[in-house]
Amino acid sequence: MKESTSHEIQRVLQEMRDEYWQGLEAVEEENQGEVTDYLVLRLGGERFGIATTLAREVLRSPKLVRVPQAPPHIRGVINLRGQIVAVTDLAQVLGLEGAAAAGGARLVVVEAQGLVTALLIDAVEGIRSIPQAVVEPLTEGLARLPREAVSGQVAGEEGLLVLLDLARLFTHPQFIVEQKGE
Repeated sequence: MKESTSHEIQRVLQEMRDEYWQGLEAVEEENQGEVTDYLVLRLGGERFGIATTLAREVLRSPKLVRVPQAPPHIRGVINLRGQIVAVTDLAQVLGLEGAAAAGGARLVVVEAQGLVTALLIDAVEGIRSIPQAVVEPLTEGLARLPREAVSGQVAGEEGLLVLLDLARLFTHPQFIVEQKGE
């Protein structure tokens, strides 16, 4: 009889522990709200994030083919498995000092607003899940960045992470290609 009472107490205690941990997880999920995954990249000594839903792949920068009379932010084109993709100097688009390093540069192939381009960056740090509740408006110190390019910022142990809004950025006039027909 005593042994069955001991098992019963252990079962009740285990149920209480499970309910406690489930309650904590539910509170955490409520507090975080919607969570978005961002690809964290480095450019000109600063950290930026772009939504992973827009990133298709990360590549080492191959030799670029220059395009005559292209705007200055278009560094060239690459052949990506039969598709010609423009390489965009993200530093120049964002108005940052200096271009991305040529030697160890990476390309992040992104697609937004029907536009596919490869963003020239310095490095990729990884992927980070960010709750929308912790995203703050852009601070005044970063006012040099185009407002349409930024959806917010997140402060963390690694430093400030500026979240880019590529969908809005790609509607900027510098991304609209003028086609001249015959």
